[in-house]
Amino acid sequence: MSLLAVPIIAVLALFLVLFTSTVLFVYLNKLKNKMIILNMEVQGQSLLVNELQALNNKLQQEFDVLAESRDKQTAENTQISQQLEHRIKNLQQQAIEQQKVFTQWQESQGQDKFYNRAFKLAEKGADIEEIMDECELPRAEVEMLLSVYQQRVRAQ
Repeated sequence: MSLLAVPIIAVLALFLVLFTSTVLFVYLNKLKNKMIILNMEVQGQSLLVNELQALNNKLQQEFDVLAESRDKQTAENTQISQQLEHRIKNLQQQAIEQQKVFTQWQESQGQDKFYNRAFKLAEKGADIEEIMDECELPRAEVEMLLSVYQQRVRAQ
């Protein structure tokens, strides 16, 4: 090798080192920029996760409030249903008792053929005048009989 070849090799080696260093420096700067961008994205994602967790907590609280409200409403509806069932039973019992009283009254009036005939005409839908003519009863008695009949029909 010649003397000139050693400096050329040294210059080439120096150039190669400088070039490699420059490429590595540029590459490292790009990586550093990507790292900065990724860190910013991570921070943004972290903020988004925190917001979502806060929203999730708020929704959970609202859900809990709604569930509690639903439970209270269900308990209240159950209580109202029980009260209504009790009232219905009482009304049914009263209707049965009134039916018994009415049946007893009807049986006690059974001997009077005019009243029985008038009641049957009322069941068929006859008016006051027709019942008065057919049964030879005064208007006041026919009106009373129709009133009793209408109460009986409503009770059924």
